[in-house]
Amino acid sequence: MSRLPLVSPDSADAEQADLLGEVQRQLGRVPNLYAAMANSPATLRGYLDLRDALTKGKLSARVREQLALLVADENGCDYCTAAHTMRAERMGFTEQAITDTRAARADDPHADAILRVARDVLRSRGRIGDATLVSARSRGVSDAEFGEIVGHVALNILSNYFNHVAEPELDFPPAAPTKGAGMEAKWRPASKVVLVEGYSLQDREGRTTRTVDDVRIAIEGGFLHVKVSDSADVQVVSAPAVALVTYH
Repeated sequence: MSRLPLVSPDSADAEQADLLGEVQRQLGRVPNLYAAMANSPATLRGYLDLRDALTKGKLSARVREQLALLVADENGCDYCTAAHTMRAERMGFTEQAITDTRAARADDPHADAILRVARDVLRSRGRIGDATLVSARSRGVSDAEFGEIVGHVALNILSNYFNHVAEPELDFPPAAPTKGAGMEAKWRPASKVVLVEGYSLQDREGRTTRTVDDVRIAIEGGFLHVKVSDSADVQVVSAPAVALVTYH
């Protein structure tokens, strides 16, 4: 059940009704994400306006969909992953292409470069290195496209994070989960894992800490899985929460 109420035509005020009518016009229905976001007309209007502006940019509809799917997977948003998987399938993406997109890969070199830039932007919080720009430019990514990549990352972070807060009921066919369920982990030893400020793990004694030593880790779907001992539960943190990993 959604943690925020879903605004319906019966409960909507004039502004909410106008916005939900625009969603209905664009999408043919009002997904639960938008019905929940309508609790804040300012947020829903801002989201729709930014999305509309970005559709008029340089990036194709296909690449925009790939960016949405990648960002959803990186952020662990099962709702948006399901929605964009369905849309990608309707656009003709194969199952393998969808899997590759979620891992920031594409057969087209230009699209592949765009996805890799977007993933670097997400994981570095925008502090990408010069080498990332040089590599992407060598594969045809323009300055305008760099700007749009950041715009699409921001747009999709908004919907992903809103879903994390509101937890609307899934009204799309479920996609492969983003949170590690069923993962065939490729574990390897790490001498140190350090998280950024505001994130924490449990050490062997159950204490909360940002740094753990001599652990085993696996990386899957934009998440770091950590085992501080063979008997301990697996702890999962998103990739942007990781400040440092050093290996033996």
